[in-house]
Amino acid sequence: MGVGSLLADPAAAGIIVGAVALILLGAAWHKLSEPNAFLSALAAYRLLPSSVVDPASRVVPWFEIAVAVGLLVPATRIGALFAAAALFVLYGVAIAVNLARGRSYIDCGCGGAAHPLSWGLVVRNGVLAAAALAVTVPTVDRPFDWLDAVTLVAGVLAFYLAYLMADELLRQASRMARSERGAGHQEGSLS
Repeated sequence: MGVGSLLADPAAAGIIVGAVALILLGAAWHKLSEPNAFLSALAAYRLLPSSVVDPASRVVPWFEIAVAVGLLVPATRIGALFAAAALFVLYGVAIAVNLARGRSYIDCGCGGAAHPLSWGLVVRNGVLAAAALAVTVPTVDRPFDWLDAVTLVAGVLAFYLAYLMADELLRQASRMARSERGAGHQEGSLS
């Protein structure tokens, strides 16, 4: 069974859809619970005119919620999958632009504890965009039984937990790299 035929299965596609919705809802929750931190992070990217940063910081989390809800509604799912992929690509490009500028020290604005920018975050967002696009194909029309429901719930939770673990590994790797660069800079200044 190839990846294409696996993703045509409604349970497998549902796992990705559910996990992407959960990721977007989690991201929105962090932005809404710490609006000043998100506003600061968004401003630090220096990609938007300063007059747009404050309104954008208020709209982005609500847009993430709207996309997440759209993923859960069959009639809007395909459009929401494309919107989710576009968001992930947009976030990845914003991170890449700042990394290219040498600005890895700023917070990604992803939510939670400070998370410095890294190429790993660009890859993470690319993988999430690809996952969202991968399930835009039609699924097989078949009965959905109780085992599918259990598989769906367990799969969404497993995907989300893997996402959280990978995110924490990226966060710690960024911190370690920064502390090593700082230690190397201090050693160089002592000689």
